[in-house]
Amino acid sequence: MVKRAIIAKDRVNEQLNGIGELAEPHMSAKMVTRAGVMEFSPGCLMVIGGAEDRASDRGLLQAFAELCGGAGARIVLITTASGRPAQSFATYLAAFRRLGIGDVRELRLDSHEQANSEQTHRTLAQATGIFFTGGDQARLQFLARSRAILTLRGRVADGSLAIAGTSAGGTALGPVMILGGDVRMGGDDDQDGDDPGDQEAADERLRMGPGLGLLPASVIDVHFTQRERLPRLIAAVRRHPSHLGIGIDEDTAVLVRSGRFDVLGHGEVVTVDAAPAADSPAEPAAAGERAPGLRLHRLRSGDAFDLERRRPLR
Repeated sequence: MVKRAIIAKDRVNEQLNGIGELAEPHMSAKMVTRAGVMEFSPGCLMVIGGAEDRASDRGLLQAFAELCGGAGARIVLITTASGRPAQSFATYLAAFRRLGIGDVRELRLDSHEQANSEQTHRTLAQATGIFFTGGDQARLQFLARSRAILTLRGRVADGSLAIAGTSAGGTALGPVMILGGDVRMGGDDDQDGDDPGDQEAADERLRMGPGLGLLPASVIDVHFTQRERLPRLIAAVRRHPSHLGIGIDEDTAVLVRSGRFDVLGHGEVVTVDAAPAADSPAEPAAAGERAPGLRLHRLRSGDAFDLERRRPLR
């Protein structure tokens, strides 16, 4: 168990090293190395596909803690999405404490008034990292036009804050978010999919709403391969064709900064683009899957993606 944890930790450090080497010409924030671990000053988004390791190697949480300032980080956990916020907070508190983070506090926003309050503003202004837990993303909708989110957007833009969201908390980070819908490629499970009207019926089952707008021009889905959500993400992109679809596996994350994202963790990321570029060959998300009029890319740990040109960085 100890050996596996060391290997996993080294893998995350290698990925962060790679990100620093590739992205340094584009970064305004200073990057330093201490004790062999890459440390970044804040000013980024980490979108996690859910079910990240919180008990053994805690690789993605470790990476986030380092982005927030390591042992000196001040992390605020927003547990609004959770149906059991106290339990959710206790789980992450224990995980971050094991990583050496002493200043971890909960912010349980229950109303628009609370999200607009001066106390909430002060709490967010003092943090070096904000972490949105999982649960039901619909519970986060009321935050979309709140003072709290405006504060977070400003601090990410000026490079003074790192934000992460996992599962429902990750889904909510785009300007629109998927709220639910059992969308299958070609319609219901008992249909053969040959009828052109099946896709329209599937799209009607997709439920979407306003997101937090922290990652512009995107629509995010999580638990991606594990719950076979490619058809749902395709339907969401067809409904919002100007947005890039980003599907993230469990225990996997995209680290977004400086017009690009890098893939961390153990799974894969699939992008879905309704405006394909002629100079960017696509890699199918999986053998036999088709998405006419869309461009799909499959990315693995260590890969990077240009969000402005919407193509992998090789």
